[in-house]
Amino acid sequence: MQKQLLVTFDYELFLGNRSGNIHDCMIEPTNRLMAIMAKHKIRSVFFVDTTYLLRLKKQSENSTQCAADFKTVATQLIDLVKQGHFVYPHVHPHWLDAIYDEKSNQWQLNDTTKYRIHNISDLEKAMVFNGSVKILEEILHPSFPDYKVNAYRAGGWCIQPFSDFKPYFLQNKIEYEFSVLGGIYQFTDAQYFDFSNAPQKTIYRFNDDVCIPEPDGPFTQYNISSIPLSNNKLMLNKLWLKLLYKLKGDHTFNKGEGQPSRILNGIKPVSDKGHDLSDTHWERISVELLTAVKMSAYKNFLDQNRYMHFISHPKMITNHNLVVFDNFLV
Repeated sequence: MQKQLLVTFDYELFLGNRSGNIHDCMIEPTNRLMAIMAKHKIRSVFFVDTTYLLRLKKQSENSTQCAADFKTVATQLIDLVKQGHFVYPHVHPHWLDAIYDEKSNQWQLNDTTKYRIHNISDLEKAMVFNGSVKILEEILHPSFPDYKVNAYRAGGWCIQPFSDFKPYFLQNKIEYEFSVLGGIYQFTDAQYFDFSNAPQKTIYRFNDDVCIPEPDGPFTQYNISSIPLSNNKLMLNKLWLKLLYKLKGDHTFNKGEGQPSRILNGIKPVSDKGHDLSDTHWERISVELLTAVKMSAYKNFLDQNRYMHFISHPKMITNHNLVVFDNFLV
């Protein structure tokens, strides 16, 4: 059976009280990932937090540090495409309310009112979505004039309702969508999505609803893979991570802080076959979650399936994750 390995990354800072800096969260881990993927001759997809880039570019008018950061990020994006990888937009609208701290050269994103595109005005939707496509084109087209910005991943998987996105997909000629984490749901005051009834298909076409396949639909969905984990596997992994931290300090704790969120109670998924994102017994396949303990589960999944879709975040990846990912690709 021919195997299809789709490796994708959300290229972004932390999205809460402390964003972290570009070097720790984006530049350095991405450089290390690029080296591993070059070694194994893999091309991957990077979904760039373009709402951050829009704010960073605007702040560059008054901050030399932001101007330098924008240039550094743009240079790496060009390098990614030069090495055969793909770069597409990834929108977190609550960057509209982010507060910049010149002293630390970091951002605060505690206000998650606008975390979902669904929660912002039509004017803001057009600004962040169209602006996201345009800023990537501005960065890439001088070096790659024929590069098409024609794929998308929603921030926090929040691609529902798709009616919020469809006009901008059509306007910007977006053909490929990568937000569906099949069988998973989450309801918080920040993230809100329900893929519990998503089809058991790895890749399918759709039109008005990302969970309803339509063979003649104008858009193509690439379903993100997930695996079940037993109590024994989770306990062993917990002990292993504690040992790694104690012996090698292997963690991402000091890079930044994620967004605060509150679980919304009383909401039921559309299908009882789904799994809550917070349920550790059902895990998305990800480089930052891949450890030596979980390697066998990842290998078993690939043995049993022809398609495996990683969703990962450079900001969350540790040295151990990189070593295990390298070994996994052998």
